[in-house]
Amino acid sequence: MRRLRAILLLILLGTATPAAAQIPAEWQAAAQAVIGELERDTPLATRPWTGAELTQGWNLARAWRRHNNGNVEIILAEYLMFVALCRIGCAGSTIEGQGYVAAAGEVKALIARNGGSYALAANASNWLEGLADPTGAARKNVALWAKDPDIPSADFATGNIYALSWLLARKRPTPAEQADTFARFAIFVQTKAWIGPRCLDISKVATVLGAPPRIEACR
Repeated sequence: MRRLRAILLLILLGTATPAAAQIPAEWQAAAQAVIGELERDTPLATRPWTGAELTQGWNLARAWRRHNNGNVEIILAEYLMFVALCRIGCAGSTIEGQGYVAAAGEVKALIARNGGSYALAANASNWLEGLADPTGAARKNVALWAKDPDIPSADFATGNIYALSWLLARKRPTPAEQADTFARFAIFVQTKAWIGPRCLDISKVATVLGAPPRIEACR
């Protein structure tokens, strides 16, 4: 059953891409739409898109997948994650200043310490619920994401991205920044999240070929 759920999740998050494929136009549009929406209330909102971050994110996501699983058939959640990181800066194939291989090692160790991806997701939720978040989004996200524990855990790709999101969030200096960072990265896996006072649903952002990106408010 979990294997079937994992396959369905891959469909939800975006079809895996063949190794020789170019970046799907729908994915590029989705990245700009989703990340632009997440950046709307941040200093990055005024930074223009050059197009380089879309290619850098693609290349880094494929390098991450190749290192972790020996192939480059990435899913949309991975692409969104690494484009978001490249908007901050990913020169030299780095993740917030750290080489991606070293970051992957930290992620692997974090999952192991927590007893696997399911236990990690549960522990991340317990951690998030305990943070002092003045917006109230942290506890709302705990409740929202508790509805389906398979989403961040049933597949190795989403499990790795979710663990990376938690790893990066825990490095932020304040509880409020930790909660906010986790939400802004975890949404790529969960597809829904409270970002401050807004609840965004990106589950249909790139599901129709040739259609513009679709971002909705949570229902």
